[in-house]
Order: sequence, then C-alpha cells, then structure tokens
Amino acid sequence: MDRTTIFISFVAQDALSSIRNAVFEELKNMGHEPIRFEDSMRYIHQDAIRTCLEYVSRSDIFLLFIADKAGTFLEDEGKTVTHLEFLRAYHENKRLIVYVHDIVLDTYFQTIRPQIKQSLVQYLSEYGKEPDSMLKFISENIKEQPHVAENYVWYFLYDAEQKGIYFEKCSLGVEILSNIKSYLSALFKESLQYLNIRSEIERSLEHVELYGDFYELSLEFISLLRNGQITNWRRLLALLRSKMVGCNIYSTNTKYQQEAIGALMDCKAVTLYEKRDNQMICKEYDGLTTPENFSLDDTSSYVVQTYNDHNHNEKLYYSLEKRICYFLFKVKTYVFCFHLPLLGEWDYYKLKAYQENIFNAILESKGYSYCYFIKMLLGGLSNEQL
Repeated sequence: MDRTTIFISFVAQDALSSIRNAVFEELKNMGHEPIRFEDSMRYIHQDAIRTCLEYVSRSDIFLLFIADKAGTFLEDEGKTVTHLEFLRAYHENKRLIVYVHDIVLDTYFQTIRPQIKQSLVQYLSEYGKEPDSMLKFISENIKEQPHVAENYVWYFLYDAEQKGIYFEKCSLGVEILSNIKSYLSALFKESLQYLNIRSEIERSLEHVELYGDFYELSLEFISLLRNGQITNWRRLLALLRSKMVGCNIYSTNTKYQQEAIGALMDCKAVTLYEKRDNQMICKEYDGLTTPENFSLDDTSSYVVQTYNDHNHNEKLYYSLEKRICYFLFKVKTYVFCFHLPLLGEWDYYKLKAYQENIFNAILESKGYSYCYFIKMLLGGLSNEQL
C-alpha cells in the first residue's frame, strides 16, 4: 500500500532530540512513512544536502520544527540547510506543517516582527528599495533582550511569514503528538471531502483541457484564413482528422448499466468535395483514401446524397464490406467526409439496429466540436470569399 510520506525537518539540537524521536515513532505507528535524515535516507548523491532535498521532493507532507537554533549555515547559499529544505517543499507545493517553540513564536510576533516592519519602512523611505540581504538587515536592526533565539531564526520566520505560512505554536513536550494527530485527522477529513467530489473535479479538469485545446486549435483554424479565403485546405483537413479519434458505441437498451457493443477507430481519412457545375469535385483530402469525383446524377454516391439532402446537413453511411462508417456534413457548396473504421463484430442487422447510436456517439465526441466550429466558420463566409 502506498503510504503517506512525511519529511521531518529539525535543527540538530538537544532540545529537539526527544520530540524528534517521539514524533518519528508515532507517525510510523499511525501507518505513515516518516523520513528523517539520520536513519531514513539512502544517499542518492555524494552531496548529503542534495540527497536531503531529493527526499523532500519525494515526500507528501513537510513537517518542520523551529526552536532557538538556526542550524548549519551554508555561506555559498546564504541559507541554512533547514531553510533550504523548507524552500524546496514550499516551491513544490508540499503540504507544510510548521511548529515553532512557543517562546520563540511569541517573541517574534510581539517584539521582533514590529521592529523589522518599522526598520523596513524607514529603509524603503530612505533608499527606495528593499535591503539586498534581509538576513543582514534583520541582524542589524533588531534589539532583543534577553536573548531568545539566534538572529537567523528571526529571518527564517520572517521569510516564511512573507510566503503566507501559518505557524503552529508548540512547547517542547510530548503533548505535541496529540496536536499532530489532530492535524492529520483534520487533513484526512478534508481529503475525504475532495474524494467525495473526485468525479466532478476530474470532469472539470477534462473540460478545462478541452476548452484550452479548442481555443488553441480555433486560433490555428482562423490563421488559415486570409482575405476571407482558406489558404491551406490540406492543413485544415489534417487538423480535423487528428481530432476525430475513436470512441465506444453503447447500447441504450439497458436500464441500469450501459454496455459497449463495439467501437469506432481513429479517423483514417477525410475528404473535401466542392460542387462545380454538375459535379462534386474532390478539392482536397488527408489520410489513406483514393480521391474521386462524382456526378450530381450519381444517386448512389454518399457525397451526392448529402449535398442533395436539403433537410439534413449531417449524414451517416456505412460499408459492411470495408467495415467503415462515413460521417458527412455539408457547408454551402462543400461536403466533408470522414472515414471511421469499425471495431468489433458487426453485421448488416447490427449496423442497421445501432445506426442511430453510432451517429449520436459521433455527435457527442470531442472531434465533432471542431467540425461544428468549421461549419460555423465556413458558413459565415460568402460564396465569393470561399
């Protein structure tokens, strides 16, 4: 079973050792997978810090404890290791749980924070910009008596607060375990609320993806127009064919559960016909097909039948011999024809019985939305422009 991975971030100091061990064991007993540097990590890199940050990236929750010590400071980075762990978790949108020793947190909000704010206002007024080093600025401008924490801790807390982090107050005792369990329980309850609407969320994401895709493709369709004329019919057909992907065909005879009775495969070809004089001429095509022209007197032609039908501008035909359905639609003097191979066991009677199901599946597909857009686009152009 995939367990929740919780990275435990501490400064190595005696005051935190007992709570660090207690939290680690309690999380493990709860069925989670806690990670701490000293006994949970295998070296991925020779660089221990890079290994540590890699484990932060692999975690689901980042659990940070801050007391009075800053920890190991890296001169080249201008940050402590613990601060780098926090920044990695923050920028990768991990769930952050930050506990701060009560005396340290009270001192920060009551004494240190007001000093930083006041000094910063004066600095901005004088120099018109923020300090190049907030760590140096804070160290030079706070006056804390008596000593509660190292100056870097105040910088760390200020940086976290600016990033919108909420701090949990804690004392260095085992009662914090109850607080953590309550927090994780509340997190679990929150997750259940999202799980209950998971299908709605997934559908919304699908719609977002569809609309984004539709927007980009619509711009490309429009880019093929110049002075009211389509400049590249082959490209237009290729785009349409790429979006006419396969779909299942469902029976509507069942009361409780739809059953797939077959499927349409991805479109293998699309042809475009234009009426010229007494003929339907193949203007362009894309995919595997052999283009041909038809006389308007040829009533056996699906293209001619579609063009001559003044009541329906969308038609469906099929060839059992070729195992292909043909979806056609008419726009002014044009007829588009999509070649959609059948998948599954089909005979004449089954095709006849489920012809409407096949037709509806096409009309409800994502690919049809692009066909509809082209119908509206071409329908708005005059015959002279086309």
